[in-house]
Amino acid sequence: MVTFCQNAASTFASLINIIIGKMKSLTLLAISCLLSLSISAQNKDEILRKGVIFGFSTGIANSNLIFPTKNQNNTNLAINWKVGYMLNPKLALLMNGAVSIYEYDLSDRKRLRDFGGIFASAQYFVTDKFWALGGVGIGTDAPVFYDLKPENTVEANYYSGLGMVSSVGYEIYRKNNFSLDLQARINYSTVNLPIGKTNGFTTALLVGINFY
Repeated sequence: MVTFCQNAASTFASLINIIIGKMKSLTLLAISCLLSLSISAQNKDEILRKGVIFGFSTGIANSNLIFPTKNQNNTNLAINWKVGYMLNPKLALLMNGAVSIYEYDLSDRKRLRDFGGIFASAQYFVTDKFWALGGVGIGTDAPVFYDLKPENTVEANYYSGLGMVSSVGYEIYRKNNFSLDLQARINYSTVNLPIGKTNGFTTALLVGINFY
């Protein structure tokens, strides 16, 4: 039974890695297509931003990490989520989560982990469609659920430190209380790992959906 579960987990992880590989190329293609749709579309609907705001985005991230023993660069999956409240039609206060997947190989088993964080943030609409966001909070180095062996308790550990995030976005489609945008994100974190303090910058390109 244990062997079956291990084989199933290995197969699932392989499928996820294949999907992530496809996403790297499909994300850039999707961004190009969405830009084309944005230019050709004649959308005159106004969006009313008020109350609770929720957003989710995904794309590709490049991680530049400085471990005590080496420097490392990876490109993999990026995820971002945010939830908060519009103080007025231009300004929102948010909790913002940034996920940047990378390959950790400083142990007996190479595995995927997330170098990201959770940040208290403010988002401001500079124009009707262009926004900027900045925040500070907890930088994290966390396990990735689909590449985790629970029997190895070390792999399930979370580590934390300080971090900050900054991002910009442009809404390319909107209807009623819904919008679709393109985002660019950068975040910096310093996290205390068992091998020592690790610093890192991650940059990401994402496609996001938002509800106001």
